[in-house]
Amino acid sequence: MPKFKAVRLFNEEGRRVSREVMQDIDDLDPGDVVIRTRFAAVNFKDARAVSGAGNVVKRFPCIPGIEMSGVVASSADSRLREGDRVTVQGGAEFGIRHDGAYAEYVRVPSAWVHRVTAEFDEFTTMALGIGAYTSSVAIERMMALGVTPSHGPIAVTGATGGCGSFAVDILAGLGFEVVAITGKASEADYLRSIGAARVIGRDEVASGPKPLEEQRWAGCIDTVGGAPLDAILRTLKKGGVVCAFGNAAGETFTTSIYPFILRSAMLIGINANHPVNERGTAWSRLATDMKPRHLDRIIQTIPFSQLKPYCEQLIKGGARGRTVVRFDGA
Repeated sequence: MPKFKAVRLFNEEGRRVSREVMQDIDDLDPGDVVIRTRFAAVNFKDARAVSGAGNVVKRFPCIPGIEMSGVVASSADSRLREGDRVTVQGGAEFGIRHDGAYAEYVRVPSAWVHRVTAEFDEFTTMALGIGAYTSSVAIERMMALGVTPSHGPIAVTGATGGCGSFAVDILAGLGFEVVAITGKASEADYLRSIGAARVIGRDEVASGPKPLEEQRWAGCIDTVGGAPLDAILRTLKKGGVVCAFGNAAGETFTTSIYPFILRSAMLIGINANHPVNERGTAWSRLATDMKPRHLDRIIQTIPFSQLKPYCEQLIKGGARGRTVVRFDGA
């Protein structure tokens, strides 16, 4: 097999630095399946890893990237054959403690590899990926707890991000009145184009001095955490449900007990870092009633050569929607 390109993260005297390098297959961590990469996704944590801004990667040197799809190049597992369309997503090792997605070839244990399901191709599998799946899990959970469109508006924080954009689109398709909350006023037209009934600035939901404020939201998909989560809880309607899974605005927040004991508010944590074979109805529904209607507006693609500058841009808040990395030959 010829040499191939990869982005590898190094720790140089305490400073995390990523570089594009040429690799041999034996440079990769062990595994019994080799996959030629066609597409990979860029999540916020991936951008933090590539840019060196966060403590995402736990072993050095290491190739970041937690999601990819492609075609099996070789396999020592009889269940996977050359040419099979496959994906690696989720889990606690890939792109964190084991070489990940940002390479033209990936080598991993066969247990991590799953066939692209019948509903999707390799591109759509990455376009949706963990981003759309996490939002669909949160929405499904909120609805299971009794929130329906008749109960009132649903807030989506961090609405211009990948998960936020999917949440806006999916909720609107299910008939909810969606209020997109963003710090990017310039993206209001984009948010309305994917289903937001209203777009408001995050300063409009800033926490006031009272433990309880005006009741505004029947529910919320919170992708950012921190102070915006506190503000949403203070303004939640009685019996409202917040499903939270992000920390871009902070890993901690301060609130009071009153939303929970006086308004019966529910705060639900969402962990959707599931391998494809462990995903339930929320994944399959992305091809049916939860299918995003505006995938062409939410998704942008970039060539692998642009990965590093794009990650720097994302960390600085200059990106919207979800980004898929396209490798040569895709």
